[in-house]
Amino acid sequence: MTSMFPGHGRRDDDQNGGSADKNHRPGPRDYNRPVQHTTQDQDLSVWPRPLQWAYWVLVVAAVIMLVSGMVGIFGGGGEQMEPSDSRVAEYVRSNRLFVAVFNIIGAVILALFSAQLANGSKWARRIISVVIAIALFFNIAALALGIGGLGLLVIAVTLLIAVVLLFRPQSNRFIAHRSLHGRG
Repeated sequence: MTSMFPGHGRRDDDQNGGSADKNHRPGPRDYNRPVQHTTQDQDLSVWPRPLQWAYWVLVVAAVIMLVSGMVGIFGGGGEQMEPSDSRVAEYVRSNRLFVAVFNIIGAVILALFSAQLANGSKWARRIISVVIAIALFFNIAALALGIGGLGLLVIAVTLLIAVVLLFRPQSNRFIAHRSLHGRG
Protein backbone atom coordinates (compact mmCIF):
# COMPACT_ATOMS: atom_id res chain seq x y z
CA MET A 1 0.00 0.00 0.00
CA THR A 2 1.42 3.37 -0.96
CA SER A 3 1.69 6.11 1.56
CA MET A 4 2.01 9.87 1.37
CA PHE A 5 5.23 9.69 3.39
CA PRO A 6 7.03 6.49 2.44
CA GLY A 7 9.42 5.28 5.04
CA HIS A 8 12.30 2.82 5.06
CA GLY A 9 11.48 -0.76 4.42
CA ARG A 10 10.71 -3.09 1.59
CA ARG A 11 9.09 -1.82 -1.56
CA ASP A 12 5.81 -3.17 -2.93
CA ASP A 13 7.75 -5.07 -5.62
CA ASP A 14 9.84 -6.89 -3.04
CA GLN A 15 6.81 -7.76 -0.96
CA ASN A 16 4.97 -9.19 -3.96
CA GLY A 17 7.92 -11.20 -5.24
CA GLY A 18 9.07 -8.63 -7.79
CA SER A 19 12.69 -7.94 -8.65
CA ALA A 20 14.59 -5.10 -7.09
CA ASP A 21 16.15 -2.59 -9.50
CA LYS A 22 19.50 -0.83 -9.18
CA ASN A 23 17.75 2.52 -8.50
CA HIS A 24 16.40 1.31 -5.19
CA ARG A 25 14.34 3.87 -3.37
CA PRO A 26 13.21 2.98 0.13
CA GLY A 27 9.52 2.78 0.77
CA PRO A 28 6.67 1.86 -1.49
CA ARG A 29 6.56 2.69 -5.19
CA ASP A 30 5.35 6.17 -6.08
CA TYR A 31 2.98 5.69 -9.00
CA ASN A 32 2.60 9.45 -9.48
CA ARG A 33 6.27 9.97 -10.32
CA PRO A 34 7.16 9.76 -14.03
CA VAL A 35 9.58 7.14 -15.23
CA GLN A 36 13.09 8.51 -15.75
CA HIS A 37 14.32 8.26 -19.34
CA THR A 38 17.80 7.04 -20.05
CA THR A 39 20.33 8.34 -22.52
CA GLN A 40 19.44 5.57 -25.00
CA ASP A 41 16.31 7.58 -25.87
CA GLN A 42 18.40 10.46 -27.25
CA ASP A 43 20.64 10.42 -30.31
CA LEU A 44 23.72 12.23 -29.03
CA SER A 45 25.20 12.69 -32.50
CA VAL A 46 22.67 15.38 -33.46
CA TRP A 47 22.07 18.81 -32.01
CA PRO A 48 19.08 18.53 -29.59
CA ARG A 49 16.00 20.72 -30.03
CA PRO A 50 16.33 22.65 -26.74
CA LEU A 51 19.87 23.64 -27.67
CA GLN A 52 18.71 24.74 -31.13
CA TRP A 53 15.99 26.85 -29.50
CA ALA A 54 18.54 28.26 -27.05
CA TYR A 55 20.70 29.30 -29.99
CA TRP A 56 17.85 31.18 -31.68
CA VAL A 57 16.69 32.79 -28.42
CA LEU A 58 20.28 33.94 -27.84
CA VAL A 59 20.40 35.42 -31.34
CA VAL A 60 17.15 37.31 -30.67
CA ALA A 61 18.48 38.47 -27.28
CA ALA A 62 21.73 39.65 -28.90
CA VAL A 63 19.81 41.64 -31.51
CA ILE A 64 17.61 43.24 -28.84
CA MET A 65 20.66 44.03 -26.69
CA LEU A 66 22.45 45.54 -29.67
CA VAL A 67 19.47 47.74 -30.56
CA SER A 68 19.05 48.73 -26.91
CA GLY A 69 22.72 49.65 -26.71
CA MET A 70 22.59 51.76 -29.86
CA VAL A 71 19.47 53.56 -28.62
CA GLY A 72 21.17 54.14 -25.26
CA ILE A 73 24.25 55.64 -26.89
CA PHE A 74 22.71 57.68 -29.68
CA GLY A 75 19.49 58.65 -27.95
CA GLY A 76 16.08 57.29 -28.44
CA GLY A 77 13.61 59.60 -30.11
CA GLY A 78 10.56 60.79 -28.33
CA GLU A 79 10.35 63.25 -25.53
CA GLN A 80 12.51 62.57 -22.51
CA MET A 81 12.21 64.35 -19.22
CA GLU A 82 15.38 66.14 -18.28
CA PRO A 83 16.00 66.31 -14.54
CA SER A 84 16.25 69.83 -13.19
CA ASP A 85 19.40 69.06 -11.19
CA SER A 86 22.55 68.74 -13.29
CA ARG A 87 23.98 66.03 -10.99
CA VAL A 88 20.93 63.84 -11.49
CA ALA A 89 21.08 64.41 -15.24
CA GLU A 90 24.75 63.39 -15.30
CA TYR A 91 23.97 60.31 -13.15
CA VAL A 92 21.24 59.16 -15.52
CA ARG A 93 23.32 59.87 -18.63
CA SER A 94 26.46 58.09 -17.41
CA ASN A 95 24.57 55.05 -16.15
CA ARG A 96 22.52 54.82 -19.34
CA LEU A 97 25.76 54.95 -21.33
CA PHE A 98 27.32 52.24 -19.13
CA VAL A 99 24.36 49.87 -19.59
CA ALA A 100 24.26 50.61 -23.32
CA VAL A 101 27.95 49.83 -23.80
CA PHE A 102 27.65 46.66 -21.74
CA ASN A 103 24.63 45.53 -23.76
CA ILE A 104 26.58 46.00 -27.00
CA ILE A 105 29.61 44.09 -25.69
CA GLY A 106 27.37 41.40 -24.22
CA ALA A 107 25.48 41.05 -27.51
CA VAL A 108 28.72 40.54 -29.42
CA ILE A 109 29.96 37.93 -26.92
CA LEU A 110 26.62 36.08 -26.98
CA ALA A 111 26.60 36.07 -30.78
CA LEU A 112 30.17 34.75 -30.96
CA PHE A 113 29.81 31.96 -28.44
CA SER A 114 26.26 30.84 -29.21
CA ALA A 115 27.51 29.59 -32.58
CA GLN A 116 29.69 27.09 -30.68
CA LEU A 117 26.68 25.41 -29.06
CA ALA A 118 26.15 23.21 -32.12
CA ASN A 119 29.53 21.60 -31.40
CA GLY A 120 28.58 20.96 -27.78
CA SER A 121 31.20 23.31 -26.39
CA LYS A 122 31.20 23.31 -22.61
CA TRP A 123 33.26 26.52 -22.47
CA ALA A 124 30.87 28.34 -24.77
CA ARG A 125 27.96 27.48 -22.48
CA ARG A 126 29.93 28.61 -19.43
CA ILE A 127 30.87 31.94 -21.00
CA ILE A 128 27.30 32.47 -22.21
CA SER A 129 26.02 31.74 -18.69
CA VAL A 130 28.38 34.28 -17.13
CA VAL A 131 27.47 36.96 -19.69
CA ILE A 132 23.77 36.25 -19.14
CA ALA A 133 24.15 36.55 -15.35
CA ILE A 134 25.96 39.89 -15.62
CA ALA A 135 23.52 41.17 -18.27
CA LEU A 136 20.55 40.20 -16.11
CA PHE A 137 22.04 42.06 -13.16
CA PHE A 138 22.81 45.26 -15.09
CA ASN A 139 19.54 45.36 -17.03
CA ILE A 140 17.31 44.63 -14.04
CA ALA A 141 19.26 47.14 -11.91
CA ALA A 142 18.93 49.78 -14.64
CA LEU A 143 15.22 49.08 -14.91
CA ALA A 144 14.81 49.31 -11.12
CA LEU A 145 16.74 52.59 -10.97
CA GLY A 146 14.68 54.09 -13.77
CA ILE A 147 17.60 54.43 -16.15
CA GLY A 148 16.11 52.41 -19.00
CA GLY A 149 12.75 51.49 -20.39
CA LEU A 150 10.78 48.29 -20.79
CA GLY A 151 13.20 47.10 -23.47
CA LEU A 152 15.51 46.09 -20.64
CA LEU A 153 12.75 43.86 -19.27
CA VAL A 154 12.40 42.18 -22.67
CA ILE A 155 16.15 41.53 -22.64
CA ALA A 156 15.92 39.97 -19.18
CA VAL A 157 13.03 37.69 -20.17
CA THR A 158 14.72 36.45 -23.35
CA LEU A 159 17.95 35.77 -21.46
CA LEU A 160 16.07 33.81 -18.79
CA ILE A 161 14.40 31.71 -21.48
CA ALA A 162 17.80 31.05 -23.04
CA VAL A 163 19.24 29.89 -19.70
CA VAL A 164 16.37 27.46 -19.19
CA LEU A 165 16.89 26.02 -22.67
CA LEU A 166 20.68 25.84 -22.27
CA PHE A 167 20.37 23.62 -19.21
CA ARG A 168 17.60 21.25 -20.28
CA PRO A 169 18.41 17.55 -19.71
CA GLN A 170 18.83 16.87 -23.45
CA SER A 171 21.24 19.82 -23.73
CA ASN A 172 23.19 18.63 -20.70
CA ARG A 173 23.53 15.09 -22.06
CA PHE A 174 24.57 16.35 -25.49
CA ILE A 175 27.23 18.72 -24.14
CA ALA A 176 28.53 16.11 -21.67
CA HIS A 177 28.75 13.51 -24.44
CA ARG A 178 30.52 15.90 -26.83
CA SER A 179 33.01 17.06 -24.21
CA LEU A 180 33.71 13.44 -23.15
CA HIS A 181 34.04 11.94 -26.63
CA GLY A 182 35.49 14.91 -28.48
CA ARG A 183 33.85 17.02 -31.15
CA GLY A 184 33.09 14.25 -33.61
